[in-house]
Amino acid sequence: MKMLNINANIYLKVLIKILFILFYSFKLLSNESLIEIKGNIYTDEYAIFSLIENKPNEITEEYSNYLLKTLDNSMLFESVVVTIKNNKYVINIVEYPNINEIKFDLNERFEDDELRNISEQLNLKNLNPLSINNFKEELKKIYESFGYNNINITHYTNIDIDTNTADIFFEIDEGSITKIKNIYFSGNDSIDSQSFKPIIKSKTKSLTNILANNSYKKANVINDTRIIKNFYSNNGYPDAEIGYNVEYLESNKVNLYFNILEGNLYSFKKIEIFDNEKILSSKLLNNVNLIINKFLKNTKNYSIEIINEINTEITKEILSSGIDFFEIRTLEKKENNSISVLFEITPLDPKYTNQINIYGNSRTFDRVIRRELDIAEGDAIHQSQIQSIQNKLKRLNIFKSVEIVEKELENNLINLEIIVEEKQTGSLSAGLSIDTLEGFGVVAGLNEKNFYGTGRSLSFLINTTQDRTELSLETTDKIFYENNIDVTFKSKYKEEDFTLSSSYKLNTFLTSIGIGYDINPKLRHGIDLEYIIKDYNVTNTSTVSNIISQSSGANVSFVLKNSLIYNNLDSYYLPKKGSFINFSNFIETPDSSNNGYVKNIITYKKYFNFNKKNILSFQNRIGNITSLNNNDVLIDNKFSLGGRWLRGFDSFGAGPRNSRASYIGANNLAVSKIDFSRELTSYSDFPIFFNIFNDYGLLWDNKTKPLKDDNNLRSSYGFGLKYYSAIGPIGLTWGFPIQDESYDIKRMFLFSIGNLN
Repeated sequence: MKMLNINANIYLKVLIKILFILFYSFKLLSNESLIEIKGNIYTDEYAIFSLIENKPNEITEEYSNYLLKTLDNSMLFESVVVTIKNNKYVINIVEYPNINEIKFDLNERFEDDELRNISEQLNLKNLNPLSINNFKEELKKIYESFGYNNINITHYTNIDIDTNTADIFFEIDEGSITKIKNIYFSGNDSIDSQSFKPIIKSKTKSLTNILANNSYKKANVINDTRIIKNFYSNNGYPDAEIGYNVEYLESNKVNLYFNILEGNLYSFKKIEIFDNEKILSSKLLNNVNLIINKFLKNTKNYSIEIINEINTEITKEILSSGIDFFEIRTLEKKENNSISVLFEITPLDPKYTNQINIYGNSRTFDRVIRRELDIAEGDAIHQSQIQSIQNKLKRLNIFKSVEIVEKELENNLINLEIIVEEKQTGSLSAGLSIDTLEGFGVVAGLNEKNFYGTGRSLSFLINTTQDRTELSLETTDKIFYENNIDVTFKSKYKEEDFTLSSSYKLNTFLTSIGIGYDINPKLRHGIDLEYIIKDYNVTNTSTVSNIISQSSGANVSFVLKNSLIYNNLDSYYLPKKGSFINFSNFIETPDSSNNGYVKNIITYKKYFNFNKKNILSFQNRIGNITSLNNNDVLIDNKFSLGGRWLRGFDSFGAGPRNSRASYIGANNLAVSKIDFSRELTSYSDFPIFFNIFNDYGLLWDNKTKPLKDDNNLRSSYGFGLKYYSAIGPIGLTWGFPIQDESYDIKRMFLFSIGNLN
């Protein structure tokens, strides 16, 4: 009986709901039966009724006006007329003609088919002005993304009244591409403007980069504000705000103004680990703290980049201990001008990769992307791995964007979707240089970072000056898919004229294979095996050295090169702070034409920036070359002194020689440069520096003693001006020897465009 009562109650509730729905539907239908729609050949009645929120209860002029206003404001119909007839509201609509064909005229940047595809995506089917205007606005945005900011789009139609169809014609006056004339930065009291220019996408043209793409693209400028903000966040200013203004000039050029509010400078107060679930053993926790302390020892100011690097290193350490399923959350707390960082480690439910799907790589092969993955189908996966994959794909610098989406399935499985957007990876560069040492120089190159979608880079470079011409071809790819070691093949041909300094000419052909890899983001190691053919051509037998005379003609050698480079300079163009260290080791095989040698060079540069306008730098180089068979070393393999490394002296101007036209050089080198530069301008994009310097250099040791030889120190002092202009850096230097020998060749004045370091 109890069960029967329960069933009865259930049936009663269901019946009440059905009656309510029927009553409401009847009420709705009865209301809508007061409205009759005519003329809707292509538009469904239900779609029209959905526009009418208030349903009629009676026949009134007020409601008739409401219907007219509602449907007219929808902009979906060419015309709407509402009348009252036979106790009903009669709505007569005239639909927009359907589009039969879309035609384009004057368009050059895009083909007609490309524009029609856009119209299809926007569902442009009839002459609805809303749809037409939406299409025109979308076209303008697309054109603007390519630098066309003065585009004007008009249209006209040809309507067939009998069929209510139309052809629509769009005339596209594309105009010319808007160019960037100048880029200005304001409010950057702590960071120099020159630090931003190499990293932003917006560029200006100058003599040193005459092929730069200086098209004004709004999307690039917006992205540049993010780049500058990230730069500030990595240099202790997480609160920095970046805005911009555009000044439009009559010449279809613009001036860009980036407005910066830096905020306060923050330092790290402390970085700690929070392991409430006791995932880490005491030994592992100690190792993690050692990683943190190592970073804090070398870092003072707050940096998002450093936090991410610490996170990555901690993740690697935990994974190597056998713990797979965990998450690291980064929490920050600001206190005055310092920030405390807490890495919270929590356990995660296990996840396993079912499928890895890649989308958007219409040009790039799948294998180029998959070789960057640390996982395969069936592997365990966690968030830090996904972030690592995304970072590695971005570092390839062949994608505009990278997105990774997790699609969860049953049984702790996920599908990983990698969505990439490719970008242009080829570039053409050219530059000029003029100085009193090397004369007029031209540099031109072609670079492709993703050759035929293989992920392989390819570059071709021409570099020519008054006494030197060099052609080089280089390609780089990964040696194995599962690691980050690059393999490089290189060919180079070089012609050098040493007639004035050493009485010979030298043609060199080099081909090499090498591997290189990053030990960390600032430290790189490389090993190269080079096959070299040198052809010596004596130009003056009476003054040339014996070793060159004996080597006249072709000489073959194999050289093993080993290099280690550390670089954390803030800029290559105008370094103001940071360090650069380069150790290079060369071993020429003993069975070569010249019986082999071992050569070592260490270069160290250190820059200090204080009071913003002042730069103090120390540049040092030491070198040694030793014959493996106790023979004389060829002159072009020895060390020379003068020029930029010893100002006040000519290139090949200081050190051992037989005569003015027979420079010898030596087996050992020690040179040091001290520079102090002060900016004379204020917040200028083209700064001028006054520079004073003091140089020291020493060459010594030759197996065969030259006619003019000594082991004496050379030194000089001087001053100069450096102008970082729109056409490139310009330098004027006056150098005066302090310690020299009578047979040295001096050069008091040095002028350069394009190369000041």
